[in-house]
Amino acid sequence: MNSSRNIIDIHSTINSGQYFLWEKRNNSWYGIYEESVLKITLPENNDNLIHEYDSFPGIGNWHQHVFRFDDKYDEIIDEISRKDQVVKNITKKYIGLRIMRQKPIQCIVSFLCSSNNNIPRIRLILRNLSRNFGKKVEWNNNTFYTFPTLKTLSTISQAELLHCGFGYRAEYVRKSVKSIVDQEIDMQLIKDSDYTKSKQEILKLSGVGEKIADCILLFSFDKIEAFPMDTWIIKLFQEKLGRIIVLDSELKINDKITPNQYKLVSKKIREHYGKYSGYAQQFLYYSIREENGRKW
Repeated sequence: MNSSRNIIDIHSTINSGQYFLWEKRNNSWYGIYEESVLKITLPENNDNLIHEYDSFPGIGNWHQHVFRFDDKYDEIIDEISRKDQVVKNITKKYIGLRIMRQKPIQCIVSFLCSSNNNIPRIRLILRNLSRNFGKKVEWNNNTFYTFPTLKTLSTISQAELLHCGFGYRAEYVRKSVKSIVDQEIDMQLIKDSDYTKSKQEILKLSGVGEKIADCILLFSFDKIEAFPMDTWIIKLFQEKLGRIIVLDSELKINDKITPNQYKLVSKKIREHYGKYSGYAQQFLYYSIREENGRKW
């Protein structure tokens, strides 16, 4: 049996809007991790908390890193559960939901194409990109396409990105890739600095606003206090958590959140949930989408 630190529910973790290039084939999940293919095989009894891990090319103990088994999961769940009853109930219901670590370039491109988009469509765009510009891999009697390298991404034209389905986001991808290649933003600074300084730097990328910045920081730069917010999250706070966290009285459910509103609300939420705010967000986000029957 897995220790509590290594407990993971693969279904909720993969299908929670954080990492888009995963798909299930037969009894195994396959994920694209830049130039590698990751594999998780579920046992015959379908116990979703026990798994076998493999990869091609081989990466030793990749699951320890990707699924953040180095996090003190019990401590994190206990910490965020003590903040309010809503999160406490959700963590009990979806125990094993985890945050995944992603490669920064893949994560940045993924969330650049998430703007005004839905999850099935994001998956399709990224698969088109990988199929057209990634490396073809034959493994386990299956064909996969890895994610394009930064070098390859820098050679892709806007017309080619449009053909993949990026739409207006194609310009954001091209400009952001160029900024990274030309070292106009400091990727090492983002990795090494605190949340505030890292966010200031990542916001320099074209098409990256407050929410996308928080997604990138949470899912690929270990800033687990980051709390990405969209209208789903705002609606949840207004309906269920308004007495716990008092939001801007002028913030309407259907309004587009302005950058200033986002900063004010984000600060209040992170003060409430503390250093593990990102975990609280992932549980809340997964829960509200499940309750509303949204497709992953």
